[in-house]
Parts: sequence; structure tokens; C-alpha cells
Amino acid sequence: MPAPRPEKPSAWKIFVLFAAAALLAITGILLLVVDPGRAAPSAEPGTAAASPGPFSSTPSTSSAEPTSTPQGTAAPEQESSAPGSVPPKAADTARRFVLAWASHDARPGHDVSFSDAGVRAAAYATDEFAAQLREPGDRSTRLWQQWTADKARVTCVVDRVATPDGAPSATTTRAYVRLLYTCTTRAAGQPATRSHDQLALEMRHEPAGAWRVAAIVNA
Repeated sequence: MPAPRPEKPSAWKIFVLFAAAALLAITGILLLVVDPGRAAPSAEPGTAAASPGPFSSTPSTSSAEPTSTPQGTAAPEQESSAPGSVPPKAADTARRFVLAWASHDARPGHDVSFSDAGVRAAAYATDEFAAQLREPGDRSTRLWQQWTADKARVTCVVDRVATPDGAPSATTTRAYVRLLYTCTTRAAGQPATRSHDQLALEMRHEPAGAWRVAAIVNA
């Protein structure tokens, strides 16, 4: 006697199975949308999320690579405008003073003595200090004789202006300024030579509204 054939599933049962599978798929998608963190891998043990640095003014944002300054280039140095820094007009007067005070021209028809530089610098000094700068004196007599023989000319450029270490912060009436400068000496028939020096100045704000050099601090 032949075995009975298995009963075929009815169309209703097939519909129920498909509906159940679709419901499970929809439920899984809803869970991912509501809580997407469940699908992300957890951080490795011992690591923490990056936080803003102690000097950051705004929260940091993540990026693929940190921003850096290209090699061989330096960020431009800007004059600070923070309270207590060198006032811009005081810095400008200090620059002009140093260029006049440190530059000399011993060629015929130009300076007649080392003190001529002091006379030029007096234009940027207070009345009291200007009187001292205009005094002839015999400062660097031997050096001037050498320059005269070589028909030498000394030209200078200011490299940096800053507040001296340990100096009081600038006020509306007084400021201390340190200037780093480079001087180039050119003598007839000789290669040019360069020297680096620095000068600290006391600046005072005159009632007329201009900044003037009151003293050379490290003279």
C-alpha cells in the first residue's frame, strides 16, 4: 500500500510566515534608527575621547589630521596688544631712537664725530635726556678714528621690540622697551661685517601726547 503524500502548506500559512519575517525586519530597522549607538563598535580599553586643550577658547572639533605649520616657515610674529605690553607708539619711537643712536657714517662729508649719532637720537628723547645726548664727550674716540681711516659706514635695523624680562608692565605714562638690532659695518675695500646687540630703554609719555626716550637702562 503506497505511503500517504505530505500535506502541502496552505496559502494562508505561507502568508503568515512572510508577514512574521517582514515584522521582524521592520523591528530591527526601528531599533537601529532609535539607538544608532548599538551598531557602532565600542572604543578600545584605555582610550578616552579628546578634550579641548587648557588654552582653547572654543570646543575642539575632530578632524582626520591635525593642522600644522609647514616646515621651513614660521608664523608671523605679531605685536601683542595685551594689557601691559609695549604701546605701539612707544615702540615706534624706540625704534627710531635706536636707528639714530647706533648708526654712524665716517665717510668724508658726513659725520664729524661719534657724538653726531647722539645728536640725531636726541630728537626722540625727553628734554633732560636730549641735553645729555647732545654733549660732545670723547666716547669711543679710538673706534671713531678707526672708522674715519677706513671710511666706514654703520647702518642698523631693529629685529625685535619687547618688554624686558622682569620690567614693570607698561602704563599710560611709562614703559620699558628692549630692542634687539643688527648693525652692518661697511669699510672701503673690506668685506662687510655684522654685529648683533640689544638696548633697553625707559619710555615716558609726554604731556603733549608723544612718547620719548627718558633713559638708556643698560648703558
